[in-house]
Amino acid sequence: MAMEACCSEHDVPATAEEAAMLQVAHAIERALDDEIAKVDEMDDDDYSRLREKRMKQLKEMQKRKEGWIAKGHGSFTEITDPKDFFNACKSSERVVVHFSRRATERCNIVNSHLRTVAQRHFETRFLQVDVEKLGPLAEQFNVMMLPTIMLVEGGNTFHAIIGFDEFGGVDDFKTDVMEKVLCHYGMINDKDMFAADQTRDD
Repeated sequence: MAMEACCSEHDVPATAEEAAMLQVAHAIERALDDEIAKVDEMDDDDYSRLREKRMKQLKEMQKRKEGWIAKGHGSFTEITDPKDFFNACKSSERVVVHFSRRATERCNIVNSHLRTVAQRHFETRFLQVDVEKLGPLAEQFNVMMLPTIMLVEGGNTFHAIIGFDEFGGVDDFKTDVMEKVLCHYGMINDKDMFAADQTRDD
């Protein structure tokens, strides 16, 4: 293997850190060799079963995505009626709600990022609540500062992102920074799939 060729018996690691890194590299190489060996041993029937499994997964994912879109996922929606807010929190497993005010510039920055994130992550519902229009709703959730991004999972509010501290404390943070924070809290996923969704409608 290439790793063995470049690491002869004369190439002794100078430090414990280098030795550990070399050990990890060898472990990765062995794992890759094992995977390659498995592929080499596959026959036509194995490939056929693998293709069928993948096609089934893609069809299930498309069906689930269509269900999400029917609930309003895939867009950043402004709520004008409190009933719509509570219905959304009941019907969607994960909901991200931005309590905002149009005159607040930082709220507009958050809105811009959330529109982009909503289009990328169909697995989560993204809502906007204008506190000047729905003040009682904001008061009900003790929203004291703007912007406030409320995270709801399974119908329960479990965290609020207040201001920009969790996004680096700067106004010009990138959308992927917001995505990493939301992913940290389990609100979005790179694969657009969650266990709670997989068990539904099956």
